[in-house]
Amino acid sequence: MTSSRRYTLYVLASAVASAAGIITTEILLGFYALPALDVVIPANVIGGLLLLSVATVQGNRGWRSWPATDWLRLLAAATATYALAFVLLYEAIGRIGSSKVTLLGRLEVIFIVGLSVIFLGERWTLRHWIASGLALAGAALVNFDPAALDLQIGPGEILSLLAALVFSVGIVVLKSLVDRQDGLLVTGFGLLLGAALLTPFALYQGTAFTALREAGAGTALTLVLRGLFLGIAWVTYNVAMKHLGASRCTMMFLTIVVFTVAMQLLLNALAPGLGLRVPGNLLTALVGGTIIGGAVFLLQRQE
Repeated sequence: MTSSRRYTLYVLASAVASAAGIITTEILLGFYALPALDVVIPANVIGGLLLLSVATVQGNRGWRSWPATDWLRLLAAATATYALAFVLLYEAIGRIGSSKVTLLGRLEVIFIVGLSVIFLGERWTLRHWIASGLALAGAALVNFDPAALDLQIGPGEILSLLAALVFSVGIVVLKSLVDRQDGLLVTGFGLLLGAALLTPFALYQGTAFTALREAGAGTALTLVLRGLFLGIAWVTYNVAMKHLGASRCTMMFLTIVVFTVAMQLLLNALAPGLGLRVPGNLLTALVGGTIIGGAVFLLQRQE
């Protein structure tokens, strides 16, 4: 397997783990009725500790030689991505569900492409623009409801768009860091920093660690799963981004829309009591998924 294909699989693994994580987040926010901070903080801690434990077992202690500027970059990226964007994302999921949030969140492609070209000097060809257009069209079809042609913008949609914008800023900052440092350490410390930054706000609101103190077995298990999915999704993405570039990884990550819809349909069929918001039109969702797959294939043909 060539290096490019291996890191492409990393991005797809990240998309699968992210889709599973978003669905478990919807379950935690909806079925278990947890506040967003009570999901973000424990999940970040679990995911961060998992990755740093793996790094320790591997004998990876390269963080000791990091310059102060890299720690400042990580703090900035963690503030944007693992703290603010996570809160915005989780609040949006609680309001409009994981499918619609996933659709709107893919608009971060436009943000990241622009930021990568401007600040990272990445090359963006006509083939990439065509693939971007196809991928966004496919993502729109996944959640298109022919019976409701009007575009409704509410608090959930606005929060989702803001999360996509903040994510794009954090990802571009992370790209400059993972180019020099180990992605496992960057992700692990980033998740823990995000949890640390949010803890004072949770303490102020009086909700800090309520989920851990009062959670039943089902809630606790779902929180652990959310943390595991979070760690896996971000480390595979960050490692792949180092080799493939921020804009290209973001394009391939659009497959999360397909994975989210497929997992939702399966889980809703097995456990309808969870109340997941599945797409209203399965046919257009499948057509959209096919178009996204074609866009990813077109992007891979770039080489």
